[in-house]
Amino acid sequence: MRKSDKSAGTQNDVRALLCDVGGVLIHKVRTPELQQWERSLRLQPMDLPLVIWLCESAFRAALGKASVEEIWCEIQQIYALTDREMEVFKHDFAVSDRVDTEFVQFLCGVRKTRKIALLSNAWPGSRYIFGNEFGLDMLTDIMILSYEEGLAKPDRRIYDLAAERLQLPHSSIVFIDDYTPNVSAAQACGMHGILFETREQTMAELQVLLDSC
Repeated sequence: MRKSDKSAGTQNDVRALLCDVGGVLIHKVRTPELQQWERSLRLQPMDLPLVIWLCESAFRAALGKASVEEIWCEIQQIYALTDREMEVFKHDFAVSDRVDTEFVQFLCGVRKTRKIALLSNAWPGSRYIFGNEFGLDMLTDIMILSYEEGLAKPDRRIYDLAAERLQLPHSSIVFIDDYTPNVSAAQACGMHGILFETREQTMAELQVLLDSC
């Protein structure tokens, strides 16, 4: 898959940026606390977030069909954690998230001339967390969250919904995500696509697209 695809439209007229949140704007940091949990639960480095994000309840929550509490109950049962251990674990997991302030500042500059929307496969309550706790309200014109729509990436319908909300053709939108199938799905819809690997690489690829408009 090409990381950026200029064949998405008849001309390169980028008028909006559609951006993932987790893994792009907010990153999970492998804190000492999470490293201790990895050892306790006998998990490989950075397997801990995957264990949570890929559990059955998490998939259902991303579609608005389960609560966040159901996710934690499933994890507690899988690893036989006490109630006290579960509370500590939830806290340690939550506080290990960090906003990429440099990338956010870069995108704030982009927003002076283009629309910016966030598109995330997210759990219930994420609108408040993203907007108020992490300050992403200052960055975005529109926030599209899977649990509110009952749709999740890479379902084509959620990209179509984003284009409709932005009131723009797909070919005028650049989509950024850290998961290849999600980027491929956006490109199949006619959007430009950038696969996030590092902040620097993503900013460079995006700048090339913006400068060519």
